[in-house]
Parts: sequence; structure tokens; C-alpha cells
Amino acid sequence: MTFQAQTLNPVVTQDLDTFLQVQSFPDLYRAYAWRNDRFENAFPDICRLESQLVMMDQKGGITLSAVERVAEWVAMRNQGRIAGAEVVLPPRSLHTPEGVAVADLGNHPLTPVRVLQANITGGVGPTYLSKVLRFALPQEYGAVDTRCVRVFGRGDSDVRRHDWVELSARNYGDGWSIPTTQSAWPKEYATWVNILRYFAMRLPGDCPHPASFVMAGLRKQGVWECADVEMALFSYASQFTGRREPRRKSLLKVQFTQERE
Repeated sequence: MTFQAQTLNPVVTQDLDTFLQVQSFPDLYRAYAWRNDRFENAFPDICRLESQLVMMDQKGGITLSAVERVAEWVAMRNQGRIAGAEVVLPPRSLHTPEGVAVADLGNHPLTPVRVLQANITGGVGPTYLSKVLRFALPQEYGAVDTRCVRVFGRGDSDVRRHDWVELSARNYGDGWSIPTTQSAWPKEYATWVNILRYFAMRLPGDCPHPASFVMAGLRKQGVWECADVEMALFSYASQFTGRREPRRKSLLKVQFTQERE
């Protein structure tokens, strides 16, 4: 169960409520597709990474090698530039010994972001930092990637549909990215997390989790968590930002091409 959302801008809240009324989150969740992960095959790589990183936080901590695994899943450019401490997030940073989210994260969701930034010295920006947290504590975190920023934030007037966060994405000629130098980072990531919380708390218990997530203890049947909401929003954003690639025989549906983040 996610934490309660902290105070959001009333104008944003009104637009979130409208979005809830007109969009089918279960359908958006089912439409999520990234590389090998899609609803039809039960998101196998996502399930694997969540299981691994959740366990790492409860044991020896999140390692740099885990960050590299996440980068490989994303198909990150220049993965060889990733550098930092062997352990980038100490054990029990996210979970209590009982396996629930650390209570302080409810009011201070950026605490682990700052620890990760201090311990990862190169090669990883906002998208990948947020994806590490999304896998390590999916109940409370979701990724903030360029597709969502372009549609729900700033930087791409051609596809922008909502004004929910002040984060900006930029394309410097070799793909889209979220600059770490902007003043809105990382504070607006907290806004994004609270938007995910807001949706998670207001959606009915109808998230169509694959059975493997429930059996692994990663989800409760039908309960929306922040990472699930983010997957649905990513699908929505991909309608406006994703370039379709040729259908491959191994895929059950057309997927969006990988976007540089």
C-alpha cells in the first residue's frame, strides 16, 4: 500500500481527477511494452529485476552491478560510463526488517535519490536513478523517463499534453534526456512520486497484475502501486512520443522503439 500523496497544486489535482475519469488505467497497464516485457508474457524481466533489487535492499544493499543490470534492461547508451561505489544504497534504506517501506520515505521520498547521486559518480542521470528505485521499492516509486516528461512536463511542445511537473527533457541531437543541471531536479521528482501516489490511492482495486507478481510477493491482488501507475502513464505517453517499429514474429503486439533517456 502506497503512502498518502503530499500536497499537490490544486490545478494539477483537478487535471489528475479528470484524467482518472477519461482514461482506463487497466487498459494502459496492459498496453505497456518495453523490449521483452509485455503483459502477454507477464513482464518477465521486470519481475526478475524487482525480485533481485527488493532482496538486495533487505540484505547487503543495492550494488553498482545492480544499477548496471537496470541500465542494460533500459538499453542505456554508454553503459561503460557507469561508475561509483560498490554499494550505492546501503541495506534497509527502503525496507524495514518486516519488509514494508521505511516510514520516513512518506515525507521524504528524495532521501534515497540523494544517496544514489552521491554514490554513483558517473554515467547515470535522473531516468536511471529513478528506475533503480522503481525496481527496489515499486510500492513507493516509479521511473521518470523522457516520454513521461515530454508529455506531462516540459521540453517538447509538440507532444506535451499536461502540465503536471516542472521537469524538462531535452534533445541535443542524439536522443532525449533529462538534464541533471536543471533546478527542478530532483525536487520535481518528489512531485512525480506524489502524483503516482495520488492515482494509486484513488484507483479501484482492478490492477491486472500477472499472477507471477502476486506469487512472488511483489504485489497484492488488484492493488495499484506507484510503479504500476507509472507503467500505465508510460503507455499513455508512448501514444504521442513512441515511434513504431516493424512487427516481429516473436512479439504479440507492436511495440514502441527504445527511446534514449
